[in-house]
Amino acid sequence: MIYSGMKRFLTYLLVGLTSILAVSCIKNMYAYDVDWTPVYVIIYANDADGNSIVTPDMPGMKLSFQGTTYEVQTWEEVLEKANTRAYLARLYGLFSQPGSEYSDEVDAPYRLVFGEIDGAADMDEDILLTWPDGTTDTIHYHCSDHQEDPTPKCKRSWLLNGESHEGNIFKFTK
Repeated sequence: MIYSGMKRFLTYLLVGLTSILAVSCIKNMYAYDVDWTPVYVIIYANDADGNSIVTPDMPGMKLSFQGTTYEVQTWEEVLEKANTRAYLARLYGLFSQPGSEYSDEVDAPYRLVFGEIDGAADMDEDILLTWPDGTTDTIHYHCSDHQEDPTPKCKRSWLLNGESHEGNIFKFTK
């Protein structure tokens, strides 16, 4: 009799544990890790006649971000540093890149690119551009409230010289 009671108890215990495990598996069945895309700042600049002023080496052009000042590197210099297959946000700095092969939107021989900024990090940062003629422009990047479930999203916004700006592509006339 005691044996039968113990057998029943163990059966109920086993059914209970199995149920708990099944429910927890179903709850986490759709859980996943989000691989946040790194963020780039893309800069086009023209003269008053509409001609691109961005050159491969862009002497005198600087960008300051989080206390570090970057000078323009060539695309080839950046490619030499990109020697890994891992896709992690890696801050290459400021570099010139052949523009026409990467964008149908703007026909420019070169564009300036700053990145990669970690897309998973909450930030509220100014990016100060210092042009070769000494003038400056400020891009403000804000990213917060990362949410992974059920749909990955975060709040991102951009300002250009204090004015709201849509997206990470900036066009200047200098």
